[in-house]
Amino acid sequence: MSPESLDRIGVYSACLPGWSAPRVIDVAVSLGFPTVEWASGPGHAIRHPDAGPELRELCELAGVKSAGVAVQDPDVTFATPGFAAPHVALAIELGAPQVRLLAPCYQGGALAREQRRARAGVDLLVDLAAPAGVAVLVETSPATLAPGPDLAASLVEQHPPEHAGVLYDPGNMAIEGYLAPDLAIARLGRYLRHVHVKNIAWSHRGAEWRWRHATLATGVLDWHSIVHGLAAARYEGQFSIDHLGGDVSAAQLRSESAFLRTLVAEEFPLAAGVAAAPAAAEGGASRV
Repeated sequence: MSPESLDRIGVYSACLPGWSAPRVIDVAVSLGFPTVEWASGPGHAIRHPDAGPELRELCELAGVKSAGVAVQDPDVTFATPGFAAPHVALAIELGAPQVRLLAPCYQGGALAREQRRARAGVDLLVDLAAPAGVAVLVETSPATLAPGPDLAASLVEQHPPEHAGVLYDPGNMAIEGYLAPDLAIARLGRYLRHVHVKNIAWSHRGAEWRWRHATLATGVLDWHSIVHGLAAARYEGQFSIDHLGGDVSAAQLRSESAFLRTLVAEEFPLAAGVAAAPAAAEGGASRV
């Protein structure tokens, strides 16, 4: 397994609900994760966005980098940029490359009007984040204005991909907004900035279909094909293990990370080898 494949996989603290930031850092170090993507919001590792200086010191002492800040607060979306601004400041304080917010829910009526409002929020936050080198991301997420790649991209494409992009979450799209991985990856193109990794299982109870989190190997998503598609498109970003199927524990996180590391190690060296000759001839590899 190559060191490069290990460096591309981190843990998202939201997969360890209720764990404190020091505890998340400890498990990240023990399992060999070089990065942590921090969930910021009630009940998560960062409960208040003013915790940046203390958390940055903890990360530096442990040798762990912050892969990003993801806002997990239903009151904070692109429709409320004033509430979101402290989370941008948190990402800057942590030296994180990105901050992720969710698009607001669709309220009914004219879709274009609601999209304009969300894009206006993106614009304000990009103005705050871009000078510090922080990208503003929207996640493909059910029950929002951006459940799938096309709707998500429509909220950020007014900016260059260095300043705004999309967090691709196929697990969320198994709930709403599904698009085949190759097509989803192609639609996002250079705006695909980060990938959340989890799986979903559906069950039928009475007259109702319900979903739950499943292990990467047993849910409805084929992570082999997703990682293969990302490698074929020369994806250069990182993966964060999102939710866990089964018990929330270090043992389960170890198992899921081993599965993902194997997939990434299998696919990405092959993609790098295929891309090497054209990249040399053209003066540089393309970036997705």
